[in-house]
Parts: sequence; C-alpha cells; structure tokens
Amino acid sequence: MFERRRGPSPAATACQAIWERLNRHGFCGWDPYDALNASRLPPALFSSPLGRRLTVQAVKRCPRPMQPLIGVAPEVDACTLGHALLGCARLFCAGRLPNAAGHATRLARLLNDMAVSDAGTMAWGYHFPVHTRFFSYGPETPNTVVTAFVAKGFAAATRMGLVDGAETLAGAARFVLSRLPRVSNDTGQSFGYIPGDSTVVHHANMLAALLLCEAADLCCEAAWIQDAVSSARFTVARQAADGSWPYSGEPYGCWVDGFHTGFLLEGLARVVTATSDPQLQASLRRGLRFYVSQLFGPNGEPKFYPHRAYPLDALSAAQGIETLWLAIGGGAERAIPGQLDWIHACLVRPDGRVAYQVHRGWTDWREFPRWASAPLMSALAGVAAGPGELGAAAACDGGRRRRRDDHMRRGLD
Repeated sequence: MFERRRGPSPAATACQAIWERLNRHGFCGWDPYDALNASRLPPALFSSPLGRRLTVQAVKRCPRPMQPLIGVAPEVDACTLGHALLGCARLFCAGRLPNAAGHATRLARLLNDMAVSDAGTMAWGYHFPVHTRFFSYGPETPNTVVTAFVAKGFAAATRMGLVDGAETLAGAARFVLSRLPRVSNDTGQSFGYIPGDSTVVHHANMLAALLLCEAADLCCEAAWIQDAVSSARFTVARQAADGSWPYSGEPYGCWVDGFHTGFLLEGLARVVTATSDPQLQASLRRGLRFYVSQLFGPNGEPKFYPHRAYPLDALSAAQGIETLWLAIGGGAERAIPGQLDWIHACLVRPDGRVAYQVHRGWTDWREFPRWASAPLMSALAGVAAGPGELGAAAACDGGRRRRRDDHMRRGLD
C-alpha cells in the first residue's frame, strides 16, 4: 500500500499542473477514438462497419500516437471543455486559479458556440464520428453523456458565481425531455443515448437523470426531478443481485466495467441527494459495495473489469474519485484508501502530463484530454476544493446531506 503524503495537498498540486498544461494547449488534443477523422487513409477502409471498427481499434490500441501519421488533427472536444469548466469552478473554490471568472467566461462561450441548438434545446457531442457495436453517428450528433458532463460544468460554475448558466442548463434539460427517445414501462423510463435511438444504456440514463436534477435545482423546475426519479427507478429495477449493472439491456451489452459503473452511481447519487428516496438509497448502497469490492485493486488502482484488472485506465481512476469523493462522499472517499496515492504515483507527471493507461509492466503515456487529462483534472480539483463542496451534493440542504452521509457510512461499515 502506498504511504499517505504529508504537506501541501498533492491533489491540488496535480490538478493545477494538469490545468496549466491543458490551458497551454488550448484544451486541444487527440482522442483514443478519433481515427475516423483521418485524412490520409484509403476511403475504402471507411466503407464498411467492420472497416471502421477495425480502424478505430487499431489506432486506439497502438502504443504510439498514430494520429500524426494518418492525418488526424488535434481538436477541442466539448466533453473536455465541460470538465475544464467544472475544474475551473473547483479550482476557484480551492483558491488555486487566478482569473477564474475570465477562464470560466471563455469556456462557457466556447461551449455555447459548440452546442447543437434546436427549438430551445442545447446539447453536445464528440468532435469525431463514432462507430461502436452499439452506435454509429457523426460528430454533429449530440449525445446524453457529453451533454451531462457539460451541464455539470455549467452547474458548478453557476453556483460559484463565475457564469450564469441557468438558460444553458434549461436548454440541456429540454434536450433530454424532448429530443431523446424513451423506453417506458411500469418500472419507470430510460432515456436514449442519442436522438432517434432508444437502446437502453444504463449509465446514460442515469447521467440524464443527473442533468435533470442539476437543471431543476438551478432553474427551479421541480417537475424535472420527477423525470429523474422515474429514470432512476427504471435502472434500479435492473440491478443485478450482486449490486452491479450491465452496460446495456441488450444481450450483447451484458459486461460490467469500472468507469461506466462509476457514471451510473454518480447519477443515482445525485437523484438520492435530490429526493432522499429510501429505495434508491438502498440500491445505491448495494451498487457502492460492488463498486468498491470488485472494481478496485489492493493499492487503490482502478480495475477495468471485475475479473480483469489491466489495463488500469485514467478515466476509471478519475471517475473513481468523482464517484466516491464527490458524488457520494461521507465514508465513501475512505473506502479505497490508496486511490489518490496510486493516481499520483502512476498516472500524473509533475508537468501535468497524464497517462492514458497502465499496463502490466509498462505505461501508455499518449495524451488524450477528453479521456484522461480533463476528467482527472476536474476530479482532483474537487478533492482540492473539499469533498462534496462542488459535487452533485452542493445543491442539497445540510440536513439532507448529513442523512445521506450517514447512510453511506453505514453501507461501508
């Protein structure tokens, strides 16, 4: 087990170094999944679904950056900027970011300019075409996950008085409610991942619920909480006996992994914060026990799958901090005692460079802002600001917060 560090907060030092590096590069970079932006590959490679998937996976898995060779330009992604805005608010809270208001205003303007707007809705997607076993869509297509991360950034910056993001949050809520398809039954509802596709993806459904709770709090729209509760009930009804959830309700989506489980638990925790619903609290405790016991190793390292640790992924590490320290808090941040120390020792260099993945015997130091640097920066900034200060719990009253923390402590004992 790594020793706990003394002196100045290593989380504050690390997140500030990552912020400065990201800011120096204009929050611009490559992505593990951006191969379909290539300008130097034969068009025939992209002519079939198999060719597109093989191209994406080859670039993603190559230990050296292939993007310069195949003609992929580094770009800015809305998800990166959403984390940057969230990190900006948290660093401001921690007293670690001069001119935070100027940074936040610039980031908010960039995000508003990148939004896909239609009939009062606002949403965001990736800067590259997506082709997976579940979805295939272009960079102009907004999706639930990116929109939720952007909404988190606007909510935190609005609470800190750095920007006024209420109208943006309202537009994001309207996107979820009016443009995403829903699967509804007697257990509740599940929002789709992208417009026009109703595939049940549990973490996306719970991030939609998180977005609705954040928007309801800052826009004073109590009805949106009820939609979030309905989504949470749908997902809770599909929790496995061991406390886990599959990626999807589809037969080919039955795997369980670390960062998607963390996304789901964060969304569920946000609904619990808004409602103190006992059924949802009980599900959250079961899910938390599975997450802590099955998706982290003995030194606090984030496992990719319950049955297989490697690769140890930066996004899994970042979401572990976001879920346990910030979304849930209470006793949860002490559930994985070596988590922060492993991150500082294995993922972050003093100059702010963040590794993509740690493999058995070697580390992949390719830089991917959306996947690794930005989410880790915003999560560590939340630790620097103080657990729970700017996480999903920031909107709740003190009594509700204490009750929620007591529930979490009992669940971890």
